[in-house]
Amino acid sequence: MREFKWNNVDFKITDIGGGRLGEDIPEHAHALNSYELHFITGGAGRVQVEGREYPLKKGDFFITGPNVRHSHFTDPQNKTEDIFVTVHAENPKKANMLSSAFLKTDFFFCENFDLSPAEKMLKEYRAKKPDYQSAVAAYCQIILTQILRAMPVPDLKAEETEEPNLNEKRFVIIEQAFLFDKDITLSSLSEKIGLCERQTQRLLKKYYSKTFRQKKKESSAKK
Repeated sequence: MREFKWNNVDFKITDIGGGRLGEDIPEHAHALNSYELHFITGGAGRVQVEGREYPLKKGDFFITGPNVRHSHFTDPQNKTEDIFVTVHAENPKKANMLSSAFLKTDFFFCENFDLSPAEKMLKEYRAKKPDYQSAVAAYCQIILTQILRAMPVPDLKAEETEEPNLNEKRFVIIEQAFLFDKDITLSSLSEKIGLCERQTQRLLKKYYSKTFRQKKKESSAKK
């Protein structure tokens, strides 16, 4: 099934489904680096995890991590309805602070969870329209971010996990320089972006297909 990258880790979606739980699911555990996500969309029931029970109702969410023994019981009079997805982390050693927090999760239960991304994901998966796998992967990334934000991990800060691309910063500087600095020189541009003149020329040639002189001439003509 579709693979996707989330916070440095490559994940593979190994199972997706949903509907009414017709019978109880006996105690079981998932493999190393595998995580099962359950979104309760209706009905009632309970999940038992390592001897502790949690009642289930619409809007609840729970995740079971690797080797966590758990069982799922449905209410015979009001059977559990849920959406489930299982993801497998292919390269957990590459995790950053955010994905590491998710991968360390043995079990997490949350009430009043936003079910809409999971519902849209399942709808895409079942409809199987062109490129549905990309859409499913995109929704799964959103869901993992949802889970992370709902988890009680207070030390996580977005600015501490950003990984800006150095060339992206350089492109902004280059564009600004050619737009607003009429006296720009190869030497001054190189200093601004932290490269030698030869490297600057190579960067311009590779990404703009122009030399510094050609780029400056083009910029001057537009002013």
